[in-house]
Amino acid sequence: MKRSSISSFSNPAVIAELAAHLHRNNVASIHIEAADGELKLVAPVGASLQTTHRATPVLISASQPGSLLAKAPTAGIFAAAHPLRPEREISTGSAVAKGDIVAFVKVGPVLVPVIAEKAGKVVSVTSETGTLVGYGTSLFTAKT
Repeated sequence: MKRSSISSFSNPAVIAELAAHLHRNNVASIHIEAADGELKLVAPVGASLQTTHRATPVLISASQPGSLLAKAPTAGIFAAAHPLRPEREISTGSAVAKGDIVAFVKVGPVLVPVIAEKAGKVVSVTSETGTLVGYGTSLFTAKT
C-alpha cells in the first residue's frame, strides 16, 4: 500500500473537510501519519462545527528515521509514570532498553503499559501526563 505525503493533507480545504467528517460522525480526533510528517486534528468536547473548523491543526515535522521510541498502544489518558511509582517517570535524557515500560495509557480503571520499541536515550516526551492520546500516537523520541 502506497503511503501519501503529509502535504496532501495540509491544504486548508482538506483539513476543513476532515473536520466536518469528524463533526458529522461525532469523532473527537484523528491522527494521520505519513513518511514525511504527521497531522493531528482534535475537536474540543461538545464543540460545534464553527469551533472545530477554526481550530488550528498541529502539523508535526518529520522526525529523523529511527527516532520513534514508543507510541500509544491504545487510545486513553497518558501517564508518564505509574501512579504508585511517580519517581520512575521517564524524562528527557533517560536511557531506555528495548522492551522497557516507559509510561502508561489509562483506559477507564486500567493502566496499559507503553513499551519501548528500541533502546536509546530519550530526546523528547511528546505528551503531557493527563492528556488524551490516540492509538499509535508517538509518545517518546530517542537518539539511538
